[in-house]
Amino acid sequence: MNFLKPIIVFVVFVSLGNCAELFQASKKDNNNDAIFAALLANSGSCGQSARSGAAGNGTRYNFFGCSGDATTTLLGLGFTAQNVSFNGGLSGTSDASTIVTRASSLSSSGGEKKAGIEITYVLNSGSSTLKAILPGETNFNGPGFLISATTIQKLVDNVSSAFSTPASWGTSLGIEKTLCLEVHEENGAHIFGWEGSCDSVNRGTYQFEEDSVTVNVNGDRVGLRLNQVIVKSMTIYSSVIGTSGMIR
Repeated sequence: MNFLKPIIVFVVFVSLGNCAELFQASKKDNNNDAIFAALLANSGSCGQSARSGAAGNGTRYNFFGCSGDATTTLLGLGFTAQNVSFNGGLSGTSDASTIVTRASSLSSSGGEKKAGIEITYVLNSGSSTLKAILPGETNFNGPGFLISATTIQKLVDNVSSAFSTPASWGTSLGIEKTLCLEVHEENGAHIFGWEGSCDSVNRGTYQFEEDSVTVNVNGDRVGLRLNQVIVKSMTIYSSVIGTSGMIR
């Protein structure tokens, strides 16, 4: 029977190796399970869904009704998040309260990048600001919008300034508001948008815009900075929204 000992030892080592691999796989599965468990533990109104309508197709992220650990839940939804929580939506307290998509969020990339979103939010105080950067980099550089209770401005690498075609903007403190926002890479960036849902606005005429904004459009993400803001939902479009002839 002595000749069987080497064979038995070999079989034991192979078995232990397989167990180690299974244990590592189990740890990965448990991490995924934790993410999905966090999602399932939330209200049925929390999560993502396909969106289609007059403005095109996209993915809607509904944050109203979410609960539990926001960082884990947002990771499962495809975002990297910092310093945010769930409180009647996605809540942030300062410019350090951020989310950014973990993958490309462009509606078009054929030579000139384009990105568009619809966002529903509430500003909590007179000093509240919501910054939407699209398409931006993971460090939030790029073009976008600075939204406050009394105005909306264009945003370039975190520096804001007035639009050449500004919106008529009434005070919106504590009121749920929906905006449709889009940025196209055109001799820099064409930054424009509307008050209202993307499906309901006149997509051939912009309510606020700035063409040929000097900025490098290097990124392909959508990012938000939530300074005393609650974001109820956001739709990231996979098709171009605006139809004006100014778009090239």
